Amino acid sequence: MKYLKPYLIFTVLVWLPWGVLCVFNTAVISDVIGVTSLSVTGNSDLRAMYGGVQTAVGLMALLALYDRRYLRQLLVTLAFLGSGLALSRSYGLYTDGSATFYTFGVLSYEIFATVSSIVLLKLSSSTVAK
Repeated sequence: MKYLKPYLIFTVLVWLPWGVLCVFNTAVISDVIGVTSLSVTGNSDLRAMYGGVQTAVGLMALLALYDRRYLRQLLVTLAFLGSGLALSRSYGLYTDGSATFYTFGVLSYEIFATVSSIVLLKLSSSTVAK
């Protein structure tokens, strides 16, 4: 799998910087996406769900980059997260009419993450099976 290292680097770059930024600066979430909180509890939730989750996925990708034993766990995570996010965002696009550049860009990445992780899982399991 000659594209694995660039794939992992790309995954780290997609998830980790945005996650860390959202942990320490929730205002950026409002500025970029338009999501804001109405309370300090809401702010903590934004930090956790936008910052914490995305930082964790980025760190998983970083771990898999340096230790391939963790690749399968990362790919399963990306398959589930990507598909859940893409399906939910597609539903929102349909029901809310949120047809923006941001929505289509993120949806494209979510579909890519889902499909590519499933393909890589299949490739890695067929390599192991041989």
